[in-house]
Amino acid sequence: MNFNFLTLTKSELLRLVASFIFGVIIGVTLLNLFVGHRVDNLIYEKEELKANLENQEAQLERLEESLAEERKKIIQKLKVKIETDLDKHITQQLKQKIFNLLKSLIGREIDNIDGKLIAETLEGRIVIIEGDEYELDLLWFMIQPDAVVSFEVNRFKINTNE
Repeated sequence: MNFNFLTLTKSELLRLVASFIFGVIIGVTLLNLFVGHRVDNLIYEKEELKANLENQEAQLERLEESLAEERKKIIQKLKVKIETDLDKHITQQLKQKIFNLLKSLIGREIDNIDGKLIAETLEGRIVIIEGDEYELDLLWFMIQPDAVVSFEVNRFKINTNE
């Protein structure tokens, strides 16, 4: 009497291993489909929170410096608004780069700020993000304790007539 409990031939073993690998691939793909969007949103939220933290730290630093000098009307906060149809991650990086350009205004006296100079500096400026160039079109700039600057951003296209 021959008793073959759990004995597999080579082809049966290969089929079993192939089925297992196929199942793992399908499982990982389905997991990626269900979790990928959420991970993307969490990454976006993390970057947004990091930008807010840097903004708050810059504001605090500038305010402490200005309070040490004298009590005058100063820019306390700076908000960057962007009107565009670009990807939210690109928009977030553009806001961060523009804020970094303008963060020296925080803590400065409003009377000593030349708005025309700032507007001329920002209008038509090219910002590079991930190898792509974006042109800033200044819509409006409000100089007050809670300063706001608004841009329209378009992907910069180089004219090549060859």
